[in-house]
Amino acid sequence: MRILLCQLRNHGDIIRIFPLIDAIKEIHPDWYIGFTCFDDMVETCELNHNIDIIIPQPRFSPVTDTQGGTRILDCTVFRNAVEIVRKEQFDVYIDLHGVFQSALFGAMCNIKTRLGRSEETSKDGATLFYTNICQISEKELNRMERHFIVVNQLFPEIVPLSNKKKLGEHVVIFPGSSKKGILKRWKTDYYIQLANRLSGDYRVSFVLGVEEQDIKSDLENKTDCLVKICSSWSQVDEEMSNAKLVIGNDAAYVHFAVWKNIPTIEICGPLSPVINGVWNYGIGETVFNPVRCKCPNVWNGICDKKHECMDEISVESVYESTKKYL
Repeated sequence: MRILLCQLRNHGDIIRIFPLIDAIKEIHPDWYIGFTCFDDMVETCELNHNIDIIIPQPRFSPVTDTQGGTRILDCTVFRNAVEIVRKEQFDVYIDLHGVFQSALFGAMCNIKTRLGRSEETSKDGATLFYTNICQISEKELNRMERHFIVVNQLFPEIVPLSNKKKLGEHVVIFPGSSKKGILKRWKTDYYIQLANRLSGDYRVSFVLGVEEQDIKSDLENKTDCLVKICSSWSQVDEEMSNAKLVIGNDAAYVHFAVWKNIPTIEICGPLSPVINGVWNYGIGETVFNPVRCKCPNVWNGICDKKHECMDEISVESVYESTKKYL
């Protein structure tokens, strides 16, 4: 069996597909697994060695001369990617993104069986391009778990693995986020208080990505913890290998830890703790403010409720969660 999975973008979203890929390869080691995504996501896909081939695809761009609305999009930019996929002769296309481009791509590539989610949890009329539709109307489903539900529509034998990992000795804290997701950050001062409490008994280190160096000086000046900057996923992987426990915001690094079966405390704010939190097959828990609110401008960094969803999460509540796994 040759299958092609699609998730176009977002590092965290792609990483949350990795447990599914690992399970497929464990249960069917002879299956050939492809993955298609935007070009800037290829490095993230390379983290999972169970992916046999990664095929980047370009982004759609609208045409400038619509000629009275008869021209909207130009597909010629897809020619190379489509030809590569057609040569691979995949049996099944599984669209886990669920938008127009991800759904259309499988059809352009002439893959006979194309699986995706129903219209309640997909967008842009994506279902028009599927030959098989997994009925999922519930939006409050953990992303990792939802991927298994979709695949089980065709392959019910694919179930999550229960791998155990030898743990390191360090508590590794990821206190940042991308600039776009800055509202997903717990207060830096809270992380400092937490680290200072934990460092009396454990070796604690902070890890920052290249977009998170704005908080570096505070961490260095107010704690005795080591602060490291990672510019590649291989560096992040190395830091994870030393981890006894990972603590962080709802971001790609934390999803990476969950995938690696490292005990994880995820501090979740503006986005759903059900969808984005530690899944039922992971080790750890999600800490969140039970008073939920909708955040329509989360990706624009705009909050009209004074960031209560994160700021009301106390240091004590996170500390108590960490003690369960140390």
